[in-house]
Amino acid sequence: CDLETRMSWVYRRTGVAMAITSATTCAAFLCTLITPLTSIQSFGIFAAVVIFIDYVLVMTLFCTAVVIYHNRYENNARFGCCCPCGTVTPSNTEKARLAAEESDGEMKRDRVSEFFRTKVSSFIQVPLHRIVLFILFSTWLGCAIWQATMLEATKENEQFLDENHPLQKSFTILGSEFPTADDDLGLKVYYAWGLREVDRSGVNRLLDPENYGTPQYEPWFDFSTECQSAILDLSDDLKTNPKYKDLIKRKNGLGQVYNFVEELAAFSVNGNLNDCDYVRTGGWRNSTWQVEPSNLATVIPEFLQEKSCYSDDGTETISGRYQTEIGWDGTTLKYAAISVESAVLDPFGLDPESLTRREYDQFIAIGKEVEETVSRHCFGSVIVTDLNEKFVFMNNQSIYVQSALQSSILGICIAFAVLLISTRVLHLALFASISITCVLVSVVGTMVMLGWQLGSIESILIGIIAGFSVDYVVHLAHAYEIASGDCYERLNEAFSDLGISVFNGMVTSVVASIPLFFCQLQFFAKFGTFLCLTIAFSWVFANFGFMSVLAQLKIPVNPKNKCFSL
Repeated sequence: CDLETRMSWVYRRTGVAMAITSATTCAAFLCTLITPLTSIQSFGIFAAVVIFIDYVLVMTLFCTAVVIYHNRYENNARFGCCCPCGTVTPSNTEKARLAAEESDGEMKRDRVSEFFRTKVSSFIQVPLHRIVLFILFSTWLGCAIWQATMLEATKENEQFLDENHPLQKSFTILGSEFPTADDDLGLKVYYAWGLREVDRSGVNRLLDPENYGTPQYEPWFDFSTECQSAILDLSDDLKTNPKYKDLIKRKNGLGQVYNFVEELAAFSVNGNLNDCDYVRTGGWRNSTWQVEPSNLATVIPEFLQEKSCYSDDGTETISGRYQTEIGWDGTTLKYAAISVESAVLDPFGLDPESLTRREYDQFIAIGKEVEETVSRHCFGSVIVTDLNEKFVFMNNQSIYVQSALQSSILGICIAFAVLLISTRVLHLALFASISITCVLVSVVGTMVMLGWQLGSIESILIGIIAGFSVDYVVHLAHAYEIASGDCYERLNEAFSDLGISVFNGMVTSVVASIPLFFCQLQFFAKFGTFLCLTIAFSWVFANFGFMSVLAQLKIPVNPKNKCFSL
């Protein structure tokens, strides 16, 4: 049993299985690329690259280190692996060679491997035990499926800290225990004319995160006198119409509307904004206040320097108060907008999708109404948006749900394809994929039992379950496929060869997840719980579910024509 023979045996025993599991895990992680969200894409790519580099280093650097240790340090390891004080005679390699010769070529197995070969394998081979396992698994999966169907999108702000953390308690109290006051800042929703949808051709946020696209302007936009009058009429309606009282924040009985046309009209009549009572009471409405488009180039620059009459402290200029409503580029008014403050949404919290979408739909309904009034005078469709990415986050929440479903399903399909190609045994690939599906259902069901709701964190975790749960069942499936003999003999050999490796992998992964339980940030705390659950369920279903099905059905593996082993 020289070094070359031992290394050859190691590569033959684990090389292919590790290649299969690494390829399947990488592919499962890369399934996150189907989502348009770069945060999920980058996470999947990072995890896939880590798995690939880990496989390369284990197959090259680790084995190289073992060879160097054997050649240079193994005989000088009496007081430590690299300590030159004293020699070991015979060396570990020599002991292995002598043991192999004494056992007629059959290596003596360690206690853990022998336990899996004699105890675990024998346990599964008993029909009564398989019936008990079937009942237990069926009962659990029934409960898990029931709980998984109750998973719903989050209905409250996402918490970044533990709910018992003092800082998180403060956020919760401030966000939900106090009613919204008139002085609180609401989310500003904009109605803009003169803009088109952003040109996103060639945009790849994964490669160029700063490239959001190119803004497009409506070439036919005309801030005519009719357009100005229509915008003012819309503003008056939004302020006074009682049907908007629950949608638009009220102040002094009027809706909070930011409309620069009001102050532009007063400035056009008086030439300044010194008399704010005149501006606020609308004394200018009795005069011809509209500004001719040909005069905008001379009026707008002076107008922007004036102090706004709606400023709280009287120091805010027009350009400061309406910096996002007035699209002045120095020579041309590229777009014009008014904005309203939401009575429900604020620019700081992360509200549930259902709440945000309810308010969003109402603002969109207003946008559809003004298409028939304002847009036909301004020659351009209205764009309804916010600048705090509240509506973007609402859309992302919907994408999280879709990505979780698509990534998990695609991950299972890829695992099945890789298993079928590598083992060329249909029933092994099918049963292994069913095992991964059981893990997916179990983890999702447990999430619901723990009180989790489907937020961004949970969606990412569900999408990568297939990547984390594939390892153990693939190892056992490959070991079963390359073994010889009947079904029970293959079970014995599979458990004997890889039972200890799968067990050690499970223990180290579970132990590695424990420190994450104590993290204050919710992402890491939930990721630790998710990792522990996924690894534990994967090990249980692979050893006692997948292998029990093989033992029960006893489907033979045809070594000459594996593709048609069924």
